[in-house]
Amino acid sequence: PQSFRETAFVPKLLRASLMVCDISPDRTGQPPVHTAPLADDTVADDSGCLDEGLFRHFAPLLRVSQPYASQSGCRFRHASFDGLADIGTSCASEDVQRPRRVASPRLAAKLGAAPAVSAFAARLREGEEGLLEEVERAHRVVMAESVRNAMKGMFQSMEMFPPTTPPPEVYDTDCSFEDVYAPLPVVAQRLYNDEVRRLMDVSQRLYRRAVTAAFLVDFAECAGVALPPVPETYMSMLQEVSTRVADELQRSGADSAAQQGARAAFLKGLGRGAAADALRQEVKKWWAGRWPSVLLASAVGTVALLGARAMSAQRGRAQA
Repeated sequence: PQSFRETAFVPKLLRASLMVCDISPDRTGQPPVHTAPLADDTVADDSGCLDEGLFRHFAPLLRVSQPYASQSGCRFRHASFDGLADIGTSCASEDVQRPRRVASPRLAAKLGAAPAVSAFAARLREGEEGLLEEVERAHRVVMAESVRNAMKGMFQSMEMFPPTTPPPEVYDTDCSFEDVYAPLPVVAQRLYNDEVRRLMDVSQRLYRRAVTAAFLVDFAECAGVALPPVPETYMSMLQEVSTRVADELQRSGADSAAQQGARAAFLKGLGRGAAADALRQEVKKWWAGRWPSVLLASAVGTVALLGARAMSAQRGRAQA
């Protein structure tokens, strides 16, 4: 069977194009995520946190959900529409009458989005192809962001974000951190470059893409739609970088607390929501076999080191 390196999802020519930190290619090996045109009667709202133009079939839902998203931290929360709309088996509802006066902007935002929430949930459960395809695309975006944030958290815990000494071969415009087979300082520097690029992006295009995708994935899960499985590409990427980090911590003589800290930062970085929780469970299952052996090897190495130091001190006393 081919190795992950041989089936890498970033072709060499595409990887070269990523050296300029262009956000237009999709680095997951899937078709590029382009901003889809809206319907003729739809006007995109660029003032909200949700990108209405990115997911064309969901644009009407995203448009009416902008006020709600601004109140919820740009997330779709399971309990928000209890009693306001029937949005699936995981969100119990009860009949209530629409109040004559809206008590708060938060309630007004919910009431404004509730009819579309109910209608789109029903269409998803009925298996509307266009909606399901966009849920799958949103899920890929969420997976990519989860992997990126997990790597960021782990490098921060290792004080490698950025590396103390920047690798001379990495230019400031090199953001291709997905090549996890590069030396760890190179991967960390490229990821840091990507972070700087995002912070300097006044349009917040990547941020809005990420939160919009997370909003839709949470919505689909709440509506009772089964989410796609974790893509093998991202799982392989997580396995590779976590293995290399564990080996580096062992090589450098880090104690178990440092390794546990890196692991905790990694898991926390995967984020919140149904998709991130699924990815977290997959990582934990894989770590159940891998990480204990690393910790054992580290403990053995620590004992050996302490023993060597004790013997050296004893010889020094004897010579004195």
